Amino acid sequence: MGQTRITLTVDVTEWTDRQREELLSFVSAIESQPAGSVGDVDAGDIESTGWTLDAYEKVMAGLLGKHFAQATSINEAIRRGTGYVAREEVYELAGYPETRSLRGFTRPVNRVMDEQVEAGVLPEDAAPLLESDYDPAVKGYQRAKGFRVPLEVVKLLTDHQNRKVVEGD
Repeated sequence: MGQTRITLTVDVTEWTDRQREELLSFVSAIESQPAGSVGDVDAGDIESTGWTLDAYEKVMAGLLGKHFAQATSINEAIRRGTGYVAREEVYELAGYPETRSLRGFTRPVNRVMDEQVEAGVLPEDAAPLLESDYDPAVKGYQRAKGFRVPLEVVKLLTDHQNRKVVEGD
């Protein structure tokens, strides 16, 4: 059985060109996000690779001083509950000009993770905290469509935040 298609019609006749461009940009960002979020996935389906709240906090502390763009992108992906942030959003979050390359954007995160593995805080086989998302249909060089944070980490932080709310912290 096929998937039900839903069409949304919006009258933008009275909108400015800028408003129309923003709408198209927003739709593009939504379309580039993978389906699913922590709320859409059964907790039992999220594979644990060893991330803990302590490990997350130590990696983020290592990023915040010098790699604010990566830390901000990770936090935004977690805040959304999807574990995903689109390329265009990274530019906006980081305040980068459109001409800037994102090549190597995940490298600082990997370095800080490696430090925590060496310190024994994080297991060697922990999922990368920030991973580039590429179109699998494109062969050869391409720009990342966006960046992913493991749902394991999204769930860990979401659960922690929910506990804080319940406990009144």
